[in-house]
Amino acid sequence: MRFMRFERRILAAISLVAAIPLIAALVLGSRALREAFEVGINRDIQAQLDKGLAVYRDLFISLREEANRTSDAIALDHRLHSSLASDDSDLLSVFMEGAIERYPNIAQVYINDPKDQLLFHLKREVLLDNADNRRLEQEREISTPNGTYLLLITIVTSSKRFEEYQYFGDFVQAYAQLRQSSKYISSLYLFAYSALLMTVIFVAMGIGFVLSRRVTRRVVQLAEATSRVGQGDLSVRVQSGVDDEIGELTNAFNSMVHDLHESRQRINYLQKVSAWQEFAKRLAHEIKNPLTPIQLAVQEVHESYGGADARFYGKLADARTIVEEEVSTLRRLVGEFSAFAKLPEAQLEAADLRDFLAEVSRSAPAILEDFGVSEQVYIEFIDSGDSIPVCIDAMMLKRCVDNLLRNAVQSIAAKGSGRVWVRAHVEGPSVLLRVEDNGPGIPEADRQRVFDPYYTTRDEGTGLGLAIVKKIILEHHGKIQCLASDQGGALLQIHLPLYR
Repeated sequence: MRFMRFERRILAAISLVAAIPLIAALVLGSRALREAFEVGINRDIQAQLDKGLAVYRDLFISLREEANRTSDAIALDHRLHSSLASDDSDLLSVFMEGAIERYPNIAQVYINDPKDQLLFHLKREVLLDNADNRRLEQEREISTPNGTYLLLITIVTSSKRFEEYQYFGDFVQAYAQLRQSSKYISSLYLFAYSALLMTVIFVAMGIGFVLSRRVTRRVVQLAEATSRVGQGDLSVRVQSGVDDEIGELTNAFNSMVHDLHESRQRINYLQKVSAWQEFAKRLAHEIKNPLTPIQLAVQEVHESYGGADARFYGKLADARTIVEEEVSTLRRLVGEFSAFAKLPEAQLEAADLRDFLAEVSRSAPAILEDFGVSEQVYIEFIDSGDSIPVCIDAMMLKRCVDNLLRNAVQSIAAKGSGRVWVRAHVEGPSVLLRVEDNGPGIPEADRQRVFDPYYTTRDEGTGLGLAIVKKIILEHHGKIQCLASDQGGALLQIHLPLYR
């Protein structure tokens, strides 16, 4: 049986929650047993520990008494009194050096005179700099006929004994507390285990709540989004940042709504174009019929005038010229309307877009000649080097590319000179066909409307060229975008499905 990712997460969470109290019980139980057997809580051990601590205290008392005896022996020596009374510094030095030699635990000696000025100082650097030694300071007053002198003696002893005493004292105190609390220690462990168990239960409930809430919240979001889609809102999207089945469902939903949105836009555009084609068909019919009678009537009036008024004849000739020019313009517009109305549906066949662009490149010079800019504008076709399989109507797609090239060349010609680049490459499941230039470009406000029928930014344009292009691209199951080019001009980007 195959577990889904969401199921694996739930199982992992439950396993973790189940393992925590078991591990905690093992740790606490082993710790309690270890302390019970290794420490051995009984009165005999407590008595022995108290005796050991008393031995350490007696030792420190004896050390303090020894330091007092040493200080007293030096302070009461008559040689010290004699040297101080006679103010004989040499005799004082000899006595003190001998005293330090007799007592190896003396680290330094200070003697201050009655005016509290330093009279004598002697020290042992080795004892003072040893970090393992602990100092015992002794102070004695020596009365002489010259006044009262102050004797300061520093006696050192190993600090390890004090550390051992402190450690042993802490241990005895902890053992005593443990012995006093031995009656309720089992209750304490039971309480701790119960508290841990309750904590684990609440944590498990919290984890389950969070996981279930995350799932239900995302399902509710999907349900609400589905309801909005059912009401016709295809702009709705559901955020998805988790890689599981619901995340895949959310991504599939977003993809479906996106495809529906694009399909609706495609259908709406094709319906709008079809309506405009019907309108163009009727408009062409209504305009085309009276054009010939109008032109013939004006010509007949001009030719039948036999008067001698040269001024009137000139005005009549000018009127004929104007009418014929405007009739010619209307015939051209009628022709474009008729071509737009009779636009056939695309007949798609498998082809190589690379070969197609090579064929289109052969007609590029003719486009430049039509605008008379063969020297000012250069059209460059960039070969991708790889075969690009597509399913196209070559004749109608060529009409699209020719239209885009003519628009680019015309915009550059108005500027003066420039370049047009045509390139195609595969990007994922699509083929990108790009036509871009370094001309003046298309304002951002007009980029979405340039594909609407009869919308144009040129005085001489009809607004049908890009509408025809978009209709043909939609019939190729693709889409077209109007963007800003990195070259400073316009970029028309066509997305076509990659044919497999």
